[in-house]
Amino acid sequence: MKKLFLLLIICMPFLTNAHGFDESELVINATGVQLSGTLTLPAHAHGNMPLVIIIAGSGPTDRDCNGQGFKSDAYKKMAAQFALNGIATFRYDKRGVGKSIVANMKEEDLLFSQSISDAQSVIANFEKDTRFSKIIIAGHSEGSLVGMMCAQANHKYISIAGVSKQAHDLLKIQLKGKLGDLEKSTFLKLDSLANGQDIACDNPMLMSLFRPSVLPYLKSWFKINPVDEIKKVKCPILIINGTKDLQVAEINAQSLKEANPKSTLLIVPDMNHCLTEIASDKQEDNLASYNKPELALSKKMIDSMILFIIQ
Repeated sequence: MKKLFLLLIICMPFLTNAHGFDESELVINATGVQLSGTLTLPAHAHGNMPLVIIIAGSGPTDRDCNGQGFKSDAYKKMAAQFALNGIATFRYDKRGVGKSIVANMKEEDLLFSQSISDAQSVIANFEKDTRFSKIIIAGHSEGSLVGMMCAQANHKYISIAGVSKQAHDLLKIQLKGKLGDLEKSTFLKLDSLANGQDIACDNPMLMSLFRPSVLPYLKSWFKINPVDEIKKVKCPILIINGTKDLQVAEINAQSLKEANPKSTLLIVPDMNHCLTEIASDKQEDNLASYNKPELALSKKMIDSMILFIIQ
């Protein structure tokens, strides 16, 4: 038994390379938080490779694209696919998510601008790393806007299921017809927040949306217009959206493309928000895929991303 144990220890370094890549935990210092993430490198890599920094979507979505009520492993699978093609990745838990915990953090302390500064800290860390020939910023969903705000002329930028509308307008679209008599007053409150004004929530039914502790985040988020921001991006851009994305319609990708005509647009047939292709047209089948991490990512999307990264 002792000999078997020793043999397993000797074999462990070789087992980590058997899948074609190596992963390690990495912590990056940002203002007021240590961001914990996973660095994935092609097996036996010795430098001079592109690095993709993956920025997660909205809410408590972690570095693997898992969160409350869903487990897709989309970013984890993306990292593996890239590594098999000689591309490194870093994916991280956002501030307050997963292992990037801030002691005594309060909801009212969170601002959208912190997501931007955190991503900038991650990028700055890797720009000093001579192993990487170039940096590609890939933001998914809300992470698309974060990445857009960070992309510099010497980078490449990929928007995956990114919205083109300001967040308060997006919320109006999602809430339209669902609030009854409260719709008008709710929309007026959203407009006030977008204009930087303070509001009071006088209806318990709206407290989940307008609770005082979340208002600073909403105000910092609502004032940013993705269409205006993508016009400022000077590096190569790839914009991706799926035709079966229940959360972000493909018209958003088309609007971003129109705002920056030099960008490349990829609309992936049958791809949903978790970046897998769904044959069924039933919404329940689409949603069920959010909890099927065994499903493969869209090959069309991955192949197009790899070509964009290496060219």
